[in-house]
Amino acid sequence: MPQHIIERSRYEFIASMLLGKHNLMDLYSVDAQTFGGTDRAKNGVIIIQNNQIFITPPLPGGMPAVISAVHPVILKINGQTLTEPTPITSADDLTWEICEKPQYQITVSDDKLKVYFTLYRAERYAWNLVNSPASANVTVRAEMNRDSLLSVLSIAQIMSGFEKRSIVSSLNIPALYEELNNPTYLPVCIAEGKAPVPGTNARLELLFQKKIDNAFKGTCPSDDESSHYEFLTVEEGEVFAQKLPPQEGLPGFTVYGGVLPPPPPRDLTLLTGHYAVLLPGGQIAARCKGRPRITGYGTFVKTIDFPQTYRVPQNDAVEPATIRFAGDIIAAHPLNKNTVIEALGNVYIYGDVHHSRISATGSIFISGKAVDSELYAGAFGAAHHRLCSFSELLIQEISSLREAAKNLAETVESTMQTVKYGLVIMLLLESKYDHLPLLINDMRELLSDLSADYPQDTKIVRHMMDIFLKPGHFTDLITDAGIGSFLSLLKNLIEGISLMQEEQVRIDISGALNSIIKSGGDIHIHGEGIGRSTLCSCGDIYFAKDGSMCSDSAMEAEGTITAQNVSGESLPGSLLVAGQQITASTIHNASITIDGYSLEIANPDGGVIFTAKSLKQKCKESGAVPVE
Repeated sequence: MPQHIIERSRYEFIASMLLGKHNLMDLYSVDAQTFGGTDRAKNGVIIIQNNQIFITPPLPGGMPAVISAVHPVILKINGQTLTEPTPITSADDLTWEICEKPQYQITVSDDKLKVYFTLYRAERYAWNLVNSPASANVTVRAEMNRDSLLSVLSIAQIMSGFEKRSIVSSLNIPALYEELNNPTYLPVCIAEGKAPVPGTNARLELLFQKKIDNAFKGTCPSDDESSHYEFLTVEEGEVFAQKLPPQEGLPGFTVYGGVLPPPPPRDLTLLTGHYAVLLPGGQIAARCKGRPRITGYGTFVKTIDFPQTYRVPQNDAVEPATIRFAGDIIAAHPLNKNTVIEALGNVYIYGDVHHSRISATGSIFISGKAVDSELYAGAFGAAHHRLCSFSELLIQEISSLREAAKNLAETVESTMQTVKYGLVIMLLLESKYDHLPLLINDMRELLSDLSADYPQDTKIVRHMMDIFLKPGHFTDLITDAGIGSFLSLLKNLIEGISLMQEEQVRIDISGALNSIIKSGGDIHIHGEGIGRSTLCSCGDIYFAKDGSMCSDSAMEAEGTITAQNVSGESLPGSLLVAGQQITASTIHNASITIDGYSLEIANPDGGVIFTAKSLKQKCKESGAVPVE
C-alpha cells in the first residue's frame, strides 16, 4: 500500500498541526532532543501517524532527518529501495509497501517426481505502520492488523499457481483441502510422477557348480592320473552356462509430463577360449572334458576357459612346501606342515589342513578340518596372493623412492649444479632404500616361478626389475617416466590377479580350529563345526550338520548366518554379525548384530531367528542402543 507525501515548510506544518489540537504535543510525545535549545533543533524531523509519514525540512544549519525500515516494510526514495539509514527531506519522493512472506510455497523435488505444497498461513491481513513521535532519526515499522482480514487462501488460487508452473499430472485435491482445513504447516505431497523401472543387466547362469560340489563330497580320487579329473568335470559337448540377455526397463514420467527413460541395461562381453563355444541361444558348451573357469567377477567382461590342474605329490602334502599354480590344485592327501598354496583357480584337499595358508581366486573345498591355518577364497584369495601383496608393497616403496629422488634432485639443482637422475636413484638405493633390492629380488623370484599358463606377460616387469637390481649399469636409462611406467606395470599385475576372481565362489570345509577363513562368496561348514576361529563371508555362512558347533568364534556375513549350536566357554564368547538374518538352533554366551543393532545372549536359548526388524524391536524392549 504505497504512500506519497509532499511536505510544506517546517513552520507551516507545525502551525497547522497545533491549530485547534490542544493534546497534539502529548499525542506525539515529541522527542526533547529534537526541539531542545541546541543545534539539533534545526534538524529535520519525521512523524508517523495513521499510516502516513510526515517529513519537515531542516532549518538553516541543521541536518536532514534520517529514515530506515525493518521487515516487512520496504521504503523507496525517488524510486530507489533503501538498504540502510538514509537522509531525507520533504523534496524527496517517498513511498512504502509491505513485502511479506507468501501464504504458501510450491516446490518440485530434484528428480521432478514429486510436488510439495507448504502452507505458511491461510489468512491475509492488512498491515499498519507503527506510530512514531517526531524525531530526527526514525525506523519505520509495521504490525499486522488482525481486525482487518483481506482474504482467505482458496483452492482456486493454489490451482492457478500450479498452472503457472506447467504441472500437468493429476493433483491430489483432497490433500490440499485437508491441509487448508487442518494445517500442519509441513510439506505435503500433492502430485507425483512415476519413476522409471530399471531393466535387468545381462548375467551368466552357471549350470555346473552344484554338480562339482556334490561330486567332491564323494570318494577321494585315486593317484591314478586317468581318474583325477572325474570328480570335477563337465563332459565334452555339455552345456555348462547360459547367458541371460539384458532386459529393457519401463519409462516413467515427471510431474511436468516429460518422459523419463529407464537407465540402459548393461550387456555382458564373453571371451571364450579354444575349449568353450557360445551357441546361438546364449548357451555355452564345452569342447573338452574338464572344469570350466569363469573369471571377471564383479565386471561385465567374463573370460571362460578350462584351467590346467596341478596334483600335489604325496611328499609335498607332508613336508613344508610352497605351491603356486595358474589353475586348479588338488591334494589327495592331508596337508600337515607349513604348506602355502596359491591358486588362480579352485583348491581341492582330501583330509585335514594343519599350519598352512591357502589362497584361491576360485573356491576352496576341504573334506576335513583346518587347524591353525588361513583360508582365503575369491576376492580375499586374490588380495592374499603374494603377487598382489608383493606388488602393493613395491608400489609403496618405489613411490616413496621416486618422491625422495625428486626432492634430492631439486636440492642439488638449487645450488646451480646438475645431476643425473639415475645416479640419484643409485645413491638412494645404496643408502635409505638399501632394503628395496631385496624386495625386488623376492618379487622377481615369484614371477620366475610362474607357469606358462599364467594369463599375463611379465617379461617387461622382470626387465625393469633387472634395472633396479643393477642400477650402476643402467644410470642413463633410469628416468622418472620409467619409474612411473614400472609402477603402472605393478598395478596391472594386481589388476590381473583381481580379474581372476571366479563366479559363485565358496569355502566348503568340515570344521576349523584356531583358523581364519575368508570367502568372497559363501562359507559352508559340512562337519563338526568351528572353535576359536574367525569367519568372514561376502555371502552366507551355513552350518549343514545337526549339532555342528560354533564355539568362541567370530562370524561375519553380508547375507545370512545359519548356525546350529552357538556357545562361548570364555569371554567374550561367540560374535555373530550378519547383514540380513541370523538363525541358530541353540545359542548362549554370544553376541549377535544385524544392521547396527546388537543383543547379548547370556542364557541358553533355542530356535532363534533374528532379522534386522525383529532385533531392532528386541533392542528397544531391552533398552539397548544401536552400535555406531
